[in-house]
Amino acid sequence: MDDRSRTETTRGGGPPATDETARFVETLQRFGHDMRAAVSDVVGGLRLVDLERLDPETRTQLERVAAAGDALASLVESALLIASGPAAEDRAANGVSLGSLLEHWRKRWTGHARENGVGFEMVVDADPGLSLLVLRMTVERIVSNLIANAFDHASGSDVRLSVRLDDDAALVFEVADGGPGFNPAAPPVVSPREGHGLGLKIAEELSEQLGATVRIGRGPPLGGAVVQLVLPPGLIVGDGPVRRQDDTWPDLSQVEILVAEDNLTNQAILRGMLEQLGARPVFTSNGAEALEALEQMRFDIALIDIEMPLLSGLEVMRAVRARADAAATMPLVALTAYVLRDNREAIYTAGADGIIGKPVSSTEEFGRTILRYAGRPAGLPEPEDVLAAGAGDPAFGVKMDEARLDELLAVAGEDGARELLDRLSDDLCALRDRLDAGIAARSVPIIREQTHILVAISGAVGADRLCRLSEVLNIAAKRRRIDDLAALHAPCRDDLDDLIALIAMRAATRG
Repeated sequence: MDDRSRTETTRGGGPPATDETARFVETLQRFGHDMRAAVSDVVGGLRLVDLERLDPETRTQLERVAAAGDALASLVESALLIASGPAAEDRAANGVSLGSLLEHWRKRWTGHARENGVGFEMVVDADPGLSLLVLRMTVERIVSNLIANAFDHASGSDVRLSVRLDDDAALVFEVADGGPGFNPAAPPVVSPREGHGLGLKIAEELSEQLGATVRIGRGPPLGGAVVQLVLPPGLIVGDGPVRRQDDTWPDLSQVEILVAEDNLTNQAILRGMLEQLGARPVFTSNGAEALEALEQMRFDIALIDIEMPLLSGLEVMRAVRARADAAATMPLVALTAYVLRDNREAIYTAGADGIIGKPVSSTEEFGRTILRYAGRPAGLPEPEDVLAAGAGDPAFGVKMDEARLDELLAVAGEDGARELLDRLSDDLCALRDRLDAGIAARSVPIIREQTHILVAISGAVGADRLCRLSEVLNIAAKRRRIDDLAALHAPCRDDLDDLIALIAMRAATRG
């Protein structure tokens, strides 16, 4: 064992004095709005970068920066929630998609590894569609501290993150490196008294908050240190890699699916979700391969990543729509993390039938969305349901879940809440006018564009029934049910008017 043996003293001291804590919290609250705005500009600006035009190395490093920016945004948001008090902090607890965590770590640490001339490998032997009943930022902080620790002590070796379900159905995140390993005198478990470095101490303290365990060891697979985060079965929702969750889940066994996706981690995530739903998808790694597959096989639907080498997703869609055979009319759905308005317009102009945002967080909703775009029964409201029952069918959900709107306003803070309400009002009123114009002109592109935006906004603020009604209107436009569009628009318009009125009332009460 050499001087790089992995024993460190933890930094620290006790918590700050009460007066200092109060001043810090007050400062954090005072600057909260400006901090959110600045971080939002950083994250938003990075997402507008056209990665397709960059060389692979630059693209990898920008993906790393973007992933770190997302992590920074979450850390800032978590800090501001905590500063707002325990109630605000509790509201941030949600189910977390394993697949989205894996994609975040891939982007953040692959670039870090390349910068340091080593490798970062991910080995996933668990269903990426699993949902974790934890705070996302807590899991991100634990695993990121373990990975950062591994790189710090790897002595120029590779680092590997493995994810699997053990025999007790616990989810194990294992970080291994080929460095000198732990000091033989160190105990086989992490000890908050003796410590093994600040990163491990943070990981252990955070794992206790989750009811999870951090374990350390030595040896394989890379010959150095091995550290595990073990989440007990009670924090995990879902079954094994390919088993169906229950009989009510979407059945994709009869749907022929082409997936064009260049990233191997994303392929693994999507394959796990689709196989869990009974599908046997065909994967291609670039746009040229996707077009070649369409020449050789028949598909019911194609899921197309927008950013691919050789031919981008937009180029693939244009080529498919220009064909003279049956493939020209097949459903094309974009897979993309870029869902801003300019990106949506470019995607729909290229010929997409719809957009699925990445990372995909819900296997069940992913499957139902695929069925809906493929023209198959999806267990969701259909145009016939709205035409028969208007908005009165309970399947459309509650009209308004105001608690969800309250959560958004609480997270935004007092100044941010006023700005959010003003923007919502402006956006919804403009959307209403454009949608009215689209209905009057019987314009399928306008209706589809505006209802796609309305689905996102209404779902975010808790207008669940409006979200379903606007989705049905979008589907009817996609199916070119021109004569039914006005009748389907009527209940959607009523709920939109009521949402705009509610937003205006909330804005008025805040001055």
